[in-house]
Amino acid sequence: MKAKTGNWVFCPRPITSLLTLLFFILFVSLGFWQIDRAEQKRSQHSFFEKRQIKEAVNLDHDTIKTVGIVDLVWRKVNATGNFLEQHQILLDNQVHAGQAGYYVYTPFRLEDSEDIILVNRGWVSTNNDRNLSPRLIMTKGMISINGVIKEEPRTGLLLTKEHVEKLSETITRVQRLTIAEVSDITRIKLLPFIMRLSPESKHGYTKKQQSHNSGENVHMGYAYQWFAFAIMLLAIYLIINIEKRNGAT
Repeated sequence: MKAKTGNWVFCPRPITSLLTLLFFILFVSLGFWQIDRAEQKRSQHSFFEKRQIKEAVNLDHDTIKTVGIVDLVWRKVNATGNFLEQHQILLDNQVHAGQAGYYVYTPFRLEDSEDIILVNRGWVSTNNDRNLSPRLIMTKGMISINGVIKEEPRTGLLLTKEHVEKLSETITRVQRLTIAEVSDITRIKLLPFIMRLSPESKHGYTKKQQSHNSGENVHMGYAYQWFAFAIMLLAIYLIINIEKRNGAT
């Protein structure tokens, strides 16, 4: 294919045109995918903010029976009961301030109820020795805690097939955490959601500061990059395939 204009001729090779077209479509598609991800983040953040401004819910047996998990997710809750301290779950491969550590999960039995919820109590350091169990808080009797309801955690990096390790009679280390697996390990029927202790709540460990940004700007930045790549590709394609005709001055 050739196109002439004045003293210039545009004569790209078919293979060059095909590759340029494929990569141009790829870059543009990735740009729009990042825009879609940004919109998802914006929607999720809006949902989170609306739930957070609502009054805290008292988490008890009646609330669990009448309010579904969909209506509880990201709601602030208060709960009274007792930790089942004989069942400590350490979620491995969690980094805080550049240090390796664990998230500590402990089942919590609600007062006057057989309902048990898994609670994320925060982060503890490995103290650079994975062979030793970290020092954990042991509570006694009825206590009151507050936090936020979340769906099943998606954190955890599975590095080995044998990802469950018994560190002691009361402490188990896992590389991936699901409610079903914790139920099997502890032989306790758990509610289908977790509670993350609030930073000001007692009976926990180091709490990571949660970002109040939606994160959409990161995806928009990536989108602009992909669109810029597409434009640069098109410009390079035109430049290398435009030649000056012989004899032109």
